[in-house]
Amino acid sequence: MRDLERKLLSELLKNSRRSDRELAKSIGTSQTTTTRLRTKLEKEGYVKEYTIIPNFSKIGYTIMALNFFKLDPKLTEHEIEGFRQAHPDTMSKKPFGVF
Repeated sequence: MRDLERKLLSELLKNSRRSDRELAKSIGTSQTTTTRLRTKLEKEGYVKEYTIIPNFSKIGYTIMALNFFKLDPKLTEHEIEGFRQAHPDTMSKKPFGVF
């Protein structure tokens, strides 16, 4: 990847909504060159897609992370109880403490 392509990719990472004219000013090339480079980066797979990251809380969503783990089925009740005691905060918060 050439230096100019790296600069363009860096600028796209900062704000992919900018026009090719604005991007050209940022990297010091013509709009035509920038359009050609952007198209090349897309075709070669350096740019997979352009997307948004919405403000989930503003549209009424909350984010919940789920962590799954697998216990050895050969564990005894005593060993499982030891796990519960080692992680009391996690295990006591409902609904996250489901075990």
